[in-house]
Amino acid sequence: MKNRKTLSLLLAVTMAAALLAAPAQTAEYQPQTPAPYAISADHWSREDFSQEASPEVFTGVYSRELYNAIRQTMLDGTSGTAPAYTQVSKEDYSAVKKLMGRMEGVLRYEHHVPQGFADYWRHLDYYAVSAEMPENYQAPLDFVQPALDHAGTLATDRERVEYFNDYIRTLLAYQKGKTAGITQSFAPHAGELKAACGSYARALKFLCGAADIPCFTVSSKTHTWNLVYVDGQWLHVDVSANDLSGRNGVLLVESYQAGKD
Repeated sequence: MKNRKTLSLLLAVTMAAALLAAPAQTAEYQPQTPAPYAISADHWSREDFSQEASPEVFTGVYSRELYNAIRQTMLDGTSGTAPAYTQVSKEDYSAVKKLMGRMEGVLRYEHHVPQGFADYWRHLDYYAVSAEMPENYQAPLDFVQPALDHAGTLATDRERVEYFNDYIRTLLAYQKGKTAGITQSFAPHAGELKAACGSYARALKFLCGAADIPCFTVSSKTHTWNLVYVDGQWLHVDVSANDLSGRNGVLLVESYQAGKD
């Protein structure tokens, strides 16, 4: 009986001590709330880069303001505070998102929403761009480093793009309906990977992005290829067509009537 009373007393004391300690422990590990974030006037102050661009590119959702926000992000990168904001309506959001996806190379461009921006969902028109390299792109970037080093020894961007075209053709083999992502294309593998047009276009965009050569994808209903900025103009490159035909017939050409994939 005495032992039972002693045990009960010890349990009661232990539970009381735990209860007394709990509030202090909870306070110690309480999560931190991000500081409130608000868009200020200097977030809108930036150089008008659009004056350097051809007026013909500003069609549809691609306004001068969006162009400026993208260019500012390219120069400054993205931190906790976006370098520049513009306005995109809810109706245009999907089209702008698709446009940003076409620009993805080594960096992924997306809608940037800062931590602590409490009013974001009440102000959906505010639009800023984030530019970050996905974590799983480090291995492909390491894989292509020898190719980038070689491209760096070439005299012009034209020569670099021609080299990238031929380099991709050694890694991929055209087959309709097949896909080879960046992490597959630029990784050790036996033989050539089966891939359709989109995979070729993304591969060129990745290499050009790593070499600081402007490049994006262009898509019709049945085919995808690239536009690359070389010699002061946008020129067409269709690596998949070049690989399939066995000759570089669509390599930095001014106009192009794309075929089917």
